[in-house]
Parts: sequence; structure tokens; C-alpha cells
Amino acid sequence: MLEISKSILVRYSFNKDLFASELKKLVLLMGSNPEESRHLHEWCRNSYGRKYGKEIRRAFKNHV
Repeated sequence: MLEISKSILVRYSFNKDLFASELKKLVLLMGSNPEESRHLHEWCRNSYGRKYGKEIRRAFKNHV
């Protein structure tokens, strides 16, 4: 699921609203797997933290 999530976010990374929307959905789907959620959070911060840091913090607010 982690690799699929990454590929989805890469596809939507051109648009802040689409990225944020997809990220929220993926975080909810991964809610049952805290380890994958933590890895996705780290990947998002490293890959898109400068561009979408605020959106990433919002999506993971209660999940990491």
C-alpha cells in the first residue's frame, strides 16, 4: 500500500488541493497500519515538505 500511495501522490503533486485531498484519503486508509502510515509521513516530509508542509501536517495531525 505504501508504494501505491507514493505513486498516487507523485501524480497529484502538481496541484496543492489535489495533493492534499489524496493525502487525506490515503492517511485514512492506512489508519489500521501505523508503521506504513509513519513511513508515508516521513516520505511526504522528505519529498514534499517544503512545497506542501502545511497540508502534510494537517493530513497527519491525528495519525502520527
